[in-house]
This record gives sequence, C-alpha cells and structure tokens, in this order.
Amino acid sequence: MRTALFVSFLLGVAALPAQDREFGTAVRTTLAEVRENPEAYKGVKVKFTVQFTSLGKISNPFFTKFTPTDFANFYAWSDEQPIWQEKQYEDVFGMLFLSKTHPKLEELYSLRLYQRIEVTGIIRNTFQGTPWIEVSDFEEVEGQLDTAVLTHLYRGEKLMSQRLWPRAIAELSLAPGDGVPANAVRAAHKNLGICLLRMGEPETAIGYLESASEMAQGTDLEVMDLLAMAKSQPDKAIDRTVDSRGLKESERPMWEAFEGDKAGAPTTKLMR
Repeated sequence: MRTALFVSFLLGVAALPAQDREFGTAVRTTLAEVRENPEAYKGVKVKFTVQFTSLGKISNPFFTKFTPTDFANFYAWSDEQPIWQEKQYEDVFGMLFLSKTHPKLEELYSLRLYQRIEVTGIIRNTFQGTPWIEVSDFEEVEGQLDTAVLTHLYRGEKLMSQRLWPRAIAELSLAPGDGVPANAVRAAHKNLGICLLRMGEPETAIGYLESASEMAQGTDLEVMDLLAMAKSQPDKAIDRTVDSRGLKESERPMWEAFEGDKAGAPTTKLMR
C-alpha cells in the first residue's frame, strides 16, 4: 500500500510543469528518500530535516553550476539516521550547495556539528545515483544530539549485543532528556523495552515499548511484535542464560532501587 502511494505521488510530481515543481510548494520528504530515488526527485522542490556535519569542498566530477567559486558545499546526515551506529555515522551526504550570494551564507558557516536544520532545496542534477541539491533556504530546528547521548546509545546497543542487559539499561537510561530528538529517544525506549523483556520485567517493558510505538506512529513492526509478546507471552522473551542473582550490586537493574515503582512509564519530554 505504501509503495503504491509513493508511486502515485511520483507520477503526480512528474506530471507537473517544471516551473510549478521548482517554484511551487515544497514536497515534504526525507533526505534518505531523496537519496534512494534521486531520478524521481530531479527538478523537484523538496523540504527535509538534516543533522549538520561540516562544511565541504567538492570539485565538479562533471559539468554543473556548483563551482567552488559560486557555491558553499556542506555535509549532513538525514534526520532519521541512527548515527550512533558506526555504519550510519560514516554514511554522510555531501551534495548540498548554498549560493555564496545567499543572505544566510554566514549562518551556514556558523552551524555546529549535529545541529538540526530544515532544508528547502531543488534536486538540480544526479550523477552516479547521487542527487546534487541546491539549497534555497534553511531554518534551525530545535533539539540535537551530542557526543554524550551518542556514546550512551552506542554503548547501550553494544552491551545488548553481548547480552549484558543490566549494563545496557544503565547506558540507555542516560540517553533520553530535554532537547534530545524524538528519533534518538524512540531508539532508547525501544532498546530499554527489549532489555527489560529479556530480564523478565514485562510490565516495565510495556511502558517503554508503547512510547516507542507511539513515536514511530505504528510503522515499527518489530516494536509492535515485541509489545504483543510482552502482553501475551512475556516468558518467551526472557533470556534464560542470564541469572540476575549472580549480578554484582552495581549491575542490578536500576529500577530495583525504587520499591513500588517498577511499572512507571517513561515521561521524557520529546523534541519533534
């Protein structure tokens, strides 16, 4: 169904006159979607949110108007990318260009690492499956990741892969907070739910999984399956190779320190 709707959208865009596509209302999408379907978006005015990486210096591998003399080049991650994972962190996009006569040029030069901006632009060219995007405007967006949050998320997932559930919980619990983007909070809540399920704490897990499902707007099928298991067959999710009785005091689940508060649902304020 989703694929059919997307194909219908692309056919509609293709039918628009070039002038309407460029100067009309920007199509709301994601950088990931544009990168996946660059030819479909060629000549289309788009709007998406990214996480700023750095200024760049791209030379022309083929003839375009994006010369270093006339345009500033910058790199960014899609807002949806889980950049606490090494492969995603390295998958940075570098074909964003802002005219050096643009009134926001100095603002571009002052952007910080991980700062979120909403970009409006036009896909001018594609080369070897990569879109080249002229940025016509950008606006700062609230909330951003930082090194501390990325570290907690990275360590948490690493500890999960080693089935060190209590230690993973200790790391993941430190990731959500004021100003942390919803995408990162959702990942933390999902992983906390998984850890809690593996340790035989389904009631607490449900609160985190329901939070993650709400933020994903029902699109994360894995979370939905985990929720169903937590509610109907929680014993199947327990990691029985881990014996919590053998854990050191410092490795015990943090919720054990709070009597009568095991089923507390997450109340983190989200940045959307």
